[in-house]
Amino acid sequence: MTVLPFSRRVPLLNMSLSEREDEAAAFWLSVDETQWQETDNIQRLHRQISTIWQTPWVASFMGGRASLFAVIRTLDLKPGDQIVIPAFTCQCVANAISYNGVEILFADIETGTYGLSARGLKNVLTQRTKAILIQYTFGLVCRDLEELLSIARQNGLWIIEDCAHATGGTWKGKLLGTLGDIAFFSSERSKIVNTIHGGWVITASPLLGERLYKIYQHSPVPDIHYIRRLLLTLRHAFAELKSRNSVLNFEPVPQMQSAELSGLFTQQYHWRMAEPAAQLLTFQLSKLEYILSRRNQGAAFWLEWTREQGLPQPAVRNDALNTWLRFPLLLTEPKTSIISKLEKLLNVEAGVWFTTPIHPQPCDLPHCPEGTKASRYCINLPTWLWDEEKNNADAPFQQTGNGA
Repeated sequence: MTVLPFSRRVPLLNMSLSEREDEAAAFWLSVDETQWQETDNIQRLHRQISTIWQTPWVASFMGGRASLFAVIRTLDLKPGDQIVIPAFTCQCVANAISYNGVEILFADIETGTYGLSARGLKNVLTQRTKAILIQYTFGLVCRDLEELLSIARQNGLWIIEDCAHATGGTWKGKLLGTLGDIAFFSSERSKIVNTIHGGWVITASPLLGERLYKIYQHSPVPDIHYIRRLLLTLRHAFAELKSRNSVLNFEPVPQMQSAELSGLFTQQYHWRMAEPAAQLLTFQLSKLEYILSRRNQGAAFWLEWTREQGLPQPAVRNDALNTWLRFPLLLTEPKTSIISKLEKLLNVEAGVWFTTPIHPQPCDLPHCPEGTKASRYCINLPTWLWDEEKNNADAPFQQTGNGA
């Protein structure tokens, strides 16, 4: 396997951040918190999202997990109801569902696009199933998308689109998030757009829209201390990205809290978005086209590299625009035994999504062999690659030589 030409290790996180977000965070930290509520950034954000996705109903929250929590409540799912999710996902997804008392049914995936498989869905449906969650893993449009939508509609199931990895992606010219009944997105630091934590929900259904609005109105805003930590975390992340000195004299906001990892409810799942985060998200969404072009350039690089190395490639649908949040690579040996070697060889940070069907919690699902296999053998590579001439995350990536 050939060494790649990156002179600086390519990270997985925070690559879409720029001076604009850093300066905005610095501004919010410099003003009195009483002024935060006197702005209209939330309204601007909701108008922006409504325009992009052509949807009348928008609500923003302090995380993709909080957004899914609101989705489950919007659908009025009750204890005893069931929802089908892919057996290759994150504990945050499961938490947002189980916190509402809803039963989770894991269905197997396919390892072309790492999405829910139609066969897997059919195998687990029961009379108590009320909804399915279609997850666009790594930003890839599912191989079985048409059939998944058809099965759901034939069985009268709510369709939830999990667009946490797929902000801005399309299928047959339609934006992902507009194909089902309701959709949620994420702006967590590992996603397409980045506010450290954040997310939003959209729907075109008046029934669901009215419910969503009521839930949003009754959702509390996070405390000032948390938002200050979030802003400091963003500034520290940007400084690290630019190789600047940054003294860590505060407690950064973690990607997951220890209580969440234990399956315990945390208040973050209730929070709606705060004004400073809304402005940051507005800035990020305003350059979404550029962000996606960067990630598609990176994906093209990895597609060429894997072809030259004779390595397996993910399936790419001709009728879709993938967002390529990550580039998945299905190995022939367990990732735990090879990932460090690959990182050193490629000079990139490699991701482990997902180490179990409900990452990172141990989970044995014999009826989901493909999800189990992917959890053991699939790694993912960063798609926002350095520009070697400028070593600048804001500059277009220029492929040098044959890239191998």
